[in-house]
Amino acid sequence: MSRIKQDLICEIIRLSQTNLLDKKCAKMSCETQEQVVLDWIRKNAAEYRVEFHTRLSALSASRLGRILKDLTGTGKDLSDIFEENSVVHRG
Repeated sequence: MSRIKQDLICEIIRLSQTNLLDKKCAKMSCETQEQVVLDWIRKNAAEYRVEFHTRLSALSASRLGRILKDLTGTGKDLSDIFEENSVVHRG
């Protein structure tokens, strides 16, 4: 895998995790947010990275670029994007 593609995947996963945690913590106090984020990282972050790295590795660099653009500023995470794409491909 090229270095550019690898970097794209890492940035996509980082941004997706950030968006996911922002959604989870939107209406929480700062103290609660910190605890929720720490708990999620301890219990889920590694599995999340592995699962989505595997799924993203099969995609082209141009498709990865479109996913990164879609994640930026929308608040979506990778689950949202893959769910939207599976609905499109089924219908």
